[in-house]
Amino acid sequence: MAVLIPDVPDKCPNSERLVYERLGRELPDDWVVLHSLGLPGHETKIWGEADMIVLSTLGVFALEVKGGKVSCSDGVWTFSGDFRSYSKRESPWTQASGAMNAVKSRLQEANGSFKDALFGFGVVMPYTEFRQTGAEIVPEVLLDKRQFRDTLGHYISALQRHWHEVCADKHGRNYRGLRPDEIRLARQILRPDLETALSLGGYLTGVDARLLYLSNEQIRASRRLAANPRTVVRGPAGTGKSVIALERARQLAAGGKRVLMLCFNQLLASHVRQGLAAEADGPKPEVRHVHALYHELIRAAGMLDRLDAENAEHPNFFPRRFPEIAAEALCERATERWDVVVLDEAQDLLTPEHLDVIDLLVEDGLRRGRWHFFLDPLQNIYGVETQDAVEQRLAEGAPAFDDLFENCRNTRQVAVQASITSGIDLAVAGAPDGPQCQVHYHAGGDDGVARLDAIVRELIARDVPSRDIAILSTRRHENSMLAGRREIAGRKLAEPVDEAALKAGALLFTTMHSFKGLERQVVIAIDMEEVGHDRWAMLHYAGLSRARGLLHLLLPTTARKAYERQAEAFGRRLQQRVA
Repeated sequence: MAVLIPDVPDKCPNSERLVYERLGRELPDDWVVLHSLGLPGHETKIWGEADMIVLSTLGVFALEVKGGKVSCSDGVWTFSGDFRSYSKRESPWTQASGAMNAVKSRLQEANGSFKDALFGFGVVMPYTEFRQTGAEIVPEVLLDKRQFRDTLGHYISALQRHWHEVCADKHGRNYRGLRPDEIRLARQILRPDLETALSLGGYLTGVDARLLYLSNEQIRASRRLAANPRTVVRGPAGTGKSVIALERARQLAAGGKRVLMLCFNQLLASHVRQGLAAEADGPKPEVRHVHALYHELIRAAGMLDRLDAENAEHPNFFPRRFPEIAAEALCERATERWDVVVLDEAQDLLTPEHLDVIDLLVEDGLRRGRWHFFLDPLQNIYGVETQDAVEQRLAEGAPAFDDLFENCRNTRQVAVQASITSGIDLAVAGAPDGPQCQVHYHAGGDDGVARLDAIVRELIARDVPSRDIAILSTRRHENSMLAGRREIAGRKLAEPVDEAALKAGALLFTTMHSFKGLERQVVIAIDMEEVGHDRWAMLHYAGLSRARGLLHLLLPTTARKAYERQAEAFGRRLQQRVA
């Protein structure tokens, strides 16, 4: 099923809707079809519009769709159907050609790689047998009622063959179809709007306005969420789970639902709320930190003494006792339920006790209510017995499952470097190329600080804003290599909550655990002595995957051999996948 953008066309003729929906059903998954694409750079009009643009591995094709009867007399074309009739001096072929040339110019001006791409156009008349001939008519690219019931994939292949031959005769060279990454790029260039992109930086950090474009895979997952009341979306770090979760919560709220979006990470919840608050007025989801909500429920029920009596350092406190008391509080004091619960970072909350709370929060409960869980199965911190109990509980609601594999956060270099260091593989499919990541060895103590200072100074000298840099440690400040230091490279160190200092140019410093769910363009990882230790692998995986574009690792020289073993193990995993 091809990706249709928009998913449902707005106020279009029935003939266009028929063709558009069939293109979606009958073309390959990695193709994209754009409907009603505005063309401000049209060669003959102040503003033109293409009925449909097909972005494919065969080429780029503009389609003009005409419903009902089509006739031409004295150079005037008359079109009737879909309850209306109108005339134009342009033929459908001229309209399609103009749209194709406008798209071609836009793409080639934006990126030189499209100069070798094949461009063509076609005319579709689903209700008419069109047999007229003339100078403007190109019968080889016409699909009318006679062949319309054949698969539209065959029609696009016929367009590819025709325009390949025409271009070869005219220019003496061969033109090619688009690569999958070029299809994504073309979509971004032609229609970079909220139907295809979400400002992840704006929602999650409040400072970085970089747009993150969803892959075809993530757009299809978002569609399936809309079609199913209960879903579990699984994917490793960087596959866009938080983006899809937030967008689904926003869509449901805009549709009049009372939506509760729960985040395991307090900073993530705070940044998402700030991003939503900056949007225009209108219905919005309620975004809460899970433990803050639990505390509020327990306080409202007058049960804080029960919570205070618990040992918060005990391993069972957060997975069991805290949610148990929250569930009791919900039973003790009636609380209005939510129409929908969206749970991000669900892998940190998948215990029977947490599910008890969500069962009481959502209207009609887990069995019949509406909920969407987003999780990274590689970060599951609970044992097999707990996992089995959770799976059985969720199965009662018969949820739909979706798996994401394409990386829409990290560059390929970051994904590979994080996979090597942690021993847990990030998704690499779909990740764009970026600068080479770097590993820096130090002798410890002042040498490590000096190397960190030099890295930061070089980044800033190369025009990387301080707001794009995060220094992440496996330890709290007082136990890290920066213990006792309040600045590096002449800049103050600040925690994520100190937004005023960060806006003033301070460098973000925090633990990898605290930074889960957030991200930065550049991450510098320090205090990495435990590279290769299984117990630390999950933390390294979660922390290093926070880098979008560039990752610097500071490793003590004592960890060199352990890192080399990690690299060798990664190479073996690659060979096994190839085999």
